[in-house]
Amino acid sequence: MSVTEHPDKPPGKYSREALRERVISDFRDFRFTWSGFFRWTGITVLAVLIAAIITLYFLDWNQMRGPVGRYLSHRTGREVRIDGNLSVKLFRWQPSIDVGGIYVGNPQWVGTAQAAKVKELRVEFRLVPAILGHLILPLIKIDEPDILVVRDATGRTNWDSGGKNPNEAFKLPPIKRFLVNNGHVRIDDAVRNLHFTGTVSSSEEAGAAAFTLLGDGTLNKNKFQADVKGGPLLNVDENKPYNFHADVRAGDTHAIVNGAITQPFHLDRFTAGINVSGPTLSDIYLLTGLVLPHTPAYHLTLNVQREGTFYRLNDINAVLGSTDLEGNLSVDASNTIPVLAGRVASRRLVFEDLGPVIGGGKAAPIQSKYMLPETELHTERLRQTNAEVDYSAGSISSRDFPLRSLDTHISVQDGVLNLKPLSFGFTQGKLSGSIRIDARKDVPTSSVDARITDIRAENFIKGSDKPITGLLEARAVLTGTGKSVHDTAANANGTFTAVVPSGGMRHSLAEWAGVDVLSALSLNLSGDNSNTQLRCAVANFGVKDGVMTSRQILIDTDPVRVDGSGTINLKDENLDLQMQGKPKNFQLVRLRAPITVTGPLAHPAMGVKTSVIVTQGGIAAALGLINPLAAVLAFIDPGLAKDANCGPLLADAKAKGAPVKAAAVTNAAAPRK
Repeated sequence: MSVTEHPDKPPGKYSREALRERVISDFRDFRFTWSGFFRWTGITVLAVLIAAIITLYFLDWNQMRGPVGRYLSHRTGREVRIDGNLSVKLFRWQPSIDVGGIYVGNPQWVGTAQAAKVKELRVEFRLVPAILGHLILPLIKIDEPDILVVRDATGRTNWDSGGKNPNEAFKLPPIKRFLVNNGHVRIDDAVRNLHFTGTVSSSEEAGAAAFTLLGDGTLNKNKFQADVKGGPLLNVDENKPYNFHADVRAGDTHAIVNGAITQPFHLDRFTAGINVSGPTLSDIYLLTGLVLPHTPAYHLTLNVQREGTFYRLNDINAVLGSTDLEGNLSVDASNTIPVLAGRVASRRLVFEDLGPVIGGGKAAPIQSKYMLPETELHTERLRQTNAEVDYSAGSISSRDFPLRSLDTHISVQDGVLNLKPLSFGFTQGKLSGSIRIDARKDVPTSSVDARITDIRAENFIKGSDKPITGLLEARAVLTGTGKSVHDTAANANGTFTAVVPSGGMRHSLAEWAGVDVLSALSLNLSGDNSNTQLRCAVANFGVKDGVMTSRQILIDTDPVRVDGSGTINLKDENLDLQMQGKPKNFQLVRLRAPITVTGPLAHPAMGVKTSVIVTQGGIAAALGLINPLAAVLAFIDPGLAKDANCGPLLADAKAKGAPVKAAAVTNAAAPRK
């Protein structure tokens, strides 16, 4: 018999309709309160936390070696493994993590598979500061680490962190005790050609050698040794400096460093006093990455302060050869290419010490038959450093030139070197202009624009006997390509113009240029050193493919006008010039033959072009008293030459680039009285 409710009977207490009505009623009466929200939120968080604690407490951490390794491999882009035991003890005020058999692989481009291997690593940290976001490490202990650091020729390293500036220092959290047992480090740096193997240890014993890094290798094929010592890394206070001492030898370069990390664990903040010596400043590039010029043997002291990627090089005091140097510089390493800036000066510059800078001098390893240096300049290094540096020399000592001072601004931007302005002061007058070396390509292109103004020509003649006097004005505008000064000159193009607007010439020299043999013979035998007026002298050359070809050579004096022509070959540094004199007065004995200037630029020879000599008399035997060449000379060609129009010549020279003053042009053009 089935039981059915009567349709008119009210529903029961637990009927479907009653339950639905109760739920609707409860939601209708619900009111939100903050106390309820926080109560239920707290209950939820506490439940999750309790579940996490229970999970971590009973977790077998060795089962997490695979997931942890895969996570780190994904984050670093290289293989990371934990081959040993993984133990984590979290439930104490100073939790600890012990990891055994850590393996870190290299990126694929590195030939060696292993970048690092650690036998055992123990890390302890303080729980409460860590929860609050401040990591403090009472202990880091590393047993038998073996680390490889590789940098290829492009600057890429096997420890690149991805987008981070390689010049930024690695910052560590505060570490109270840092212990390293039997560590090894290897460095292969293709940029600086450095191969280094060293040992690292840090003991708990007090003493000056509690931390040591000792190793050797090669730097640019020269022997390299490093010995770094520091105090014990125990109870290190991040607010107190940590002192260290380093002794580094690279070939003949020796550096001693006494410094302090001003804020330990912030390796981008330190101060150091440095004492370094070596055969040339350019070798410092291999140690620091800074491009400095070739110099004679040097000794240098300075103080270095580092703040992040900015370095201050203060109290520089150096001796380069026999030249002193002092000043202050800075290095901004915030970008890939560091920027060197500041000002340095010399009280006394020995001019010969500049030889190595341009590839010549005592430091040049190549014995050359040429005057222009053949030593290859390492201009490719100009692409590694930018610079804005002022240099001045208060006085200059030179065996060959009457120099007084030097001022220049050195600018290097993206492989282009500019010395502009460049000014050498002489006892009288100056040489000014600019030099530009574009080293963006393997073979650099060099440009020179140099002016000589108000320099006395006689100052370039050694001894007290000055056969030529007068103001010298000149300008050279040249461009060439090459890895040395000689190679650049050997294919140079441009112009060269020199002018002596007025002055004096030894009277006997002018007569020989005539060539008035009897007059010159008489003046020489009588010891007459009197001068005749030099009205003007102009030498203008066009330069193409390293050959200087005369456009005009003219010397105008009272007794004679001399016209010249010829070439100066900068490739083999040979001269081939001819000078033809035209007397302005009647001469009893005169040669109708040009004077030649030939031979190497360093040791030219003067002679007479005998193929065009015209024999006019029988006096040749008497000329043998002076020179064997005179025995073949013949004479008498009375001719008159008009004065050279010096004004137009000087004006033409000025138009072609010679810095001739307007007054000189006007005076030269004025008619003689």
